[in-house]
Amino acid sequence: MNSELRTNKKGVILLSVVILLLTIALIGASLIAFFVSVDLSVRSTVDQAKAFYLAEAGISYAIGMLRGKAVGAKSEEKIGPINLGEGTYTVKIDYVQSLIVSTGEVNDVKKTLQLQYAML
Repeated sequence: MNSELRTNKKGVILLSVVILLLTIALIGASLIAFFVSVDLSVRSTVDQAKAFYLAEAGISYAIGMLRGKAVGAKSEEKIGPINLGEGTYTVKIDYVQSLIVSTGEVNDVKKTLQLQYAML
């Protein structure tokens, strides 16, 4: 009878250890999924910021061009794509509407900025 009780205790301990290990594994898998999700979110936010600043660089480039030359017979001009850092920007200058449209792109994330200007 004494040996039957010892066998039962060993079975309970084994079952408890298995349940504890499964619980720890489940918590670990949840943490891994959480950190992967956070990493993807952060990368997306960083790419959006980079694309925005590339679009701003395109606007600055277009302003520099406008300051340096007289408007010709063209109604519009497209510049780019121009590589800068990890992405590119493309600029379109519409001389008729006095409008600059610049698009920055990084890892399939695009940001577009428009600037209406007046020639003085």
